[in-house]
Amino acid sequence: MRELWPYAREHRRLLGAAVVLSVAAAGVSLAQPLVVGGIIAAVSDGRSWGGMGWALVGLLAVEVGVGTMQYYLLHRTAEGVVLGARTDLIRHVLRLPISEYRRRDVGDLVSRVGSDTTLLRGALTEGLVDALGGVFVLVGALAAMLLLDPVLAGVTVTVTAIVVAVSLLVGNRLRKLMFDTQSRLGDLTGDLTQTLSAVTVVRANGATERAQARLDDRAAAAFAVGVRAARSSAAIQPLGRAAGQASLLIVLGIGGYRVAAGHMTVAELVTFVLFMFLFMGPVNVGFAAVQSVAGALGALQRITEIRRVPIEDAADTIRHRALPNTVGPMLQFQDVHFAYTPGHAVLNGVSVSVERGSRTAVVGPSGAGKTTLLALIERFYDTDRGRIAIGGIDITELPRAVLREQIGYVEQNSPAVAGSIRDNLTFGAPHVSDERCRAALKAVDLLSRVDAEPRGLDAQIGENGVRLSGGERQRLALARVLLAEPPLLLLDEPTSSLDSRNEEIFQIALDATASDQTVLIVAHRLATVKNADQIVLLDSGRISAVGTHDELLTSSPLYRELARHQMIGAPNR
Repeated sequence: MRELWPYAREHRRLLGAAVVLSVAAAGVSLAQPLVVGGIIAAVSDGRSWGGMGWALVGLLAVEVGVGTMQYYLLHRTAEGVVLGARTDLIRHVLRLPISEYRRRDVGDLVSRVGSDTTLLRGALTEGLVDALGGVFVLVGALAAMLLLDPVLAGVTVTVTAIVVAVSLLVGNRLRKLMFDTQSRLGDLTGDLTQTLSAVTVVRANGATERAQARLDDRAAAAFAVGVRAARSSAAIQPLGRAAGQASLLIVLGIGGYRVAAGHMTVAELVTFVLFMFLFMGPVNVGFAAVQSVAGALGALQRITEIRRVPIEDAADTIRHRALPNTVGPMLQFQDVHFAYTPGHAVLNGVSVSVERGSRTAVVGPSGAGKTTLLALIERFYDTDRGRIAIGGIDITELPRAVLREQIGYVEQNSPAVAGSIRDNLTFGAPHVSDERCRAALKAVDLLSRVDAEPRGLDAQIGENGVRLSGGERQRLALARVLLAEPPLLLLDEPTSSLDSRNEEIFQIALDATASDQTVLIVAHRLATVKNADQIVLLDSGRISAVGTHDELLTSSPLYRELARHQMIGAPNR
């Protein structure tokens, strides 16, 4: 509950009102047995009881009104808590280090944001507030029972205490099982998300049955844990009913004897039984709430687990709040070392400078570490050793938001954002005009494609841009970064999915970038970069050679070999 309170704190006024109403409802409930006892006594003595009858009707009406208001406030607060937890978790998940997305299933993160946060509702609606009102009723009813007949009160409390002790043990085990259940559901959601995202690959390779078998195993694992949870919770509510029935039978038996013996009146016995029902009410509610509260706390444990993962910039020492204008190199790598996992180095002592306004290409065999260089510039990961500077400033001394404002990044097979063409274009520049959007589309030869759509810029492209071809998605990504006009462009294999015509269009669009924009392009096809101002040849995480295309053809055997395989000769001037 300590973990839940930060989410409930901002709703404390509504929560406080619900608590007050809960206590008021408890007070009204505690008054009713006394009135009923008074009516019975008045009837026995032949006195008028009409006023007390109307008082009982009034108490019942007040209880209904207060209960209705309490129910609304409580559930309104619970929905607010779910919303707060959900938005807070979304904010946190979106800022997790990139390494966390490599380590975790995206579907599991989605499950925590969706189903886990929904379960928090039960901790409030069937736990916290009802518990506070229930304690008031419990204590008040117990005090009245002790005043009426200590012997019967002792019997009732003893029976109830034994059953409650058993349920608490079961509830603790149930919380752990509910955590496991939600974890298994997260695994299933993650696996299903991955399978659906690659459904064409699954179908094309005849792997549908194997994928289904794997998902069936995930579902069966969730079922098995759910059955264990059901087994643990199965006896909880019957225990509550058994405690109530046992208490009633014992109280009626002993109470009937005490009435016959003259130790208490019929009115007192009836009043005691009514108070006993009030006493058992919170206990039974508690039994009923064990399962939902256990589920809520199990889900809260999974939410807290993610919330405790540090987000980007959480431990950074920020020394520069902005990037000053400098005249030195735009980008510098100084003895950079990096490994995704210890002992498996990807980059080993990389040192190179990229001048402002230049076109620098990074080439080399597959697995040489080319894409990793771009990921380090973006600070998706931090170097293990060495320094990367932009504008002369170590990038670790800048807020990531400031750093990334300087960079336009086009990934290999760049994904599209679900929504419209306009949404994708303005992702990095949300307030640009339609004229500028159309100019960017024209630069990448997509304007005619957009004009052919009835809705133009508002045409929907579907999830992951399925209504666009691979080449169109790639050119749309380039248009997006051209529109944002960042001083540094990072392009990762931008022409890998383009045919020769679209590659030529891409090159023309790239040549049209501002003269002061710096371009760092990772390429496998040397024809894409042979006119670059500088080519960096990377091999096994080390810089093998640096120079122009002509210079590397002369000085680097590895570059010559790459050029020979691709039948690339001297560049066109």
